[in-house]
Amino acid sequence: MRKRKISEIIGNINQKYVDEAAAYTGIEKHDRPYAWKKWSGLAASFALLMIAGAAILPAVLKGSEADSAKYKYHISGAEGDMEWPWEYKTDSEKYQTIEFNGNAYSIKNLNSIDTELLGDILGTCKAEGIDPYTGKKYTETFEVRKINGVSEERLVAAGNDNGFYVYRLNEETTPATFGEVIELYGLTQNLKFNHYAVCEGYDEKGYFTVNDDAYIWQILSECRDARLYSETDVFDGSNRNYLTFTATSDALGVYKGAVYISEDGYFATNIFDYSYIYFIGEEAVGKIINYVKNNSAKAAFEPYELTIAGTLTEIGDGYVLIDDRVLCTNEEDGAVYKIYTGDIRMRRCIECTDMKVGDTVAVKYRGNISDGNEIGSAYSMYKGTLVDGGLAVPE
Repeated sequence: MRKRKISEIIGNINQKYVDEAAAYTGIEKHDRPYAWKKWSGLAASFALLMIAGAAILPAVLKGSEADSAKYKYHISGAEGDMEWPWEYKTDSEKYQTIEFNGNAYSIKNLNSIDTELLGDILGTCKAEGIDPYTGKKYTETFEVRKINGVSEERLVAAGNDNGFYVYRLNEETTPATFGEVIELYGLTQNLKFNHYAVCEGYDEKGYFTVNDDAYIWQILSECRDARLYSETDVFDGSNRNYLTFTATSDALGVYKGAVYISEDGYFATNIFDYSYIYFIGEEAVGKIINYVKNNSAKAAFEPYELTIAGTLTEIGDGYVLIDDRVLCTNEEDGAVYKIYTGDIRMRRCIECTDMKVGDTVAVKYRGNISDGNEIGSAYSMYKGTLVDGGLAVPE
């Protein structure tokens, strides 16, 4: 099984900490730029956990002002990187690579893609996986579908009745122009600009949501001739003013990546696994920045992962109940949450661990909590302990 990267777990952390951690690891950005592009985030993330984990995780997981007032304790840890039994894995975890039309593709996102985003059937492919516990090899035939607006030379969706997942071509080159990026990935339909932070250097001065991104794409579409900036493949925000947009796209297999638009004329993003930087010009950027400043509303900080925590009070048939009063400043402000466990990723947390009623646990989920405090999109649950005002995961 492909282990989850630490960089994936903690998400879009402040670039300042990545730079500092990279310096700590001794990685030189200019030695091997292609290798840096692929591995520096991972190495830096490990260093972050070693030298600054206590400071960073609260920043990644911090909530709204309302949450700060309600809760006395907050999460300061993450679930362990566990190798699950084969029968408790999703297809995306079992089959990390596929072969299609003579090309190798690798999984891009462990979450399934909505079938409404899928186009024509392109054929079938062979998927292979190995059970690390037994060494047994498994093969599966997946149907391959086009992703609407996206070239199969970049991404395809593969799967079966259990769900389809986004896979990316292994041997890919960085597009020479910004227009190629737009066309290859269908960005105008597959990438939306909504939540963003105003940044001065590494300081985030405020959070906003833009009312409509049509004008942004109008300006960006006029920058198709913008060339790839090849002097570096790392966006350095230390001495820049820029906007950081949260980039989530099921079609592109991206969850909370980032798009940077800087006052000095650059468009940069990490949503393609590798860093793409294009110089679109100060005039174009000026129009975008002016537009969003006049067509946005204030917003709260948007955490990378949505999490609730508390005491596990019941393990039922297809659900668990979690009472968060143990975390609250005032117990009367607490609530009991009903979390559905139909997702295999939730079932394994219960059936493959020693989790029991009375444990202090945290649950990760996506989507919204219903008015009745029900959560239907949970995907992870792990035990923790209340330590020094925070919920810490035991060794």
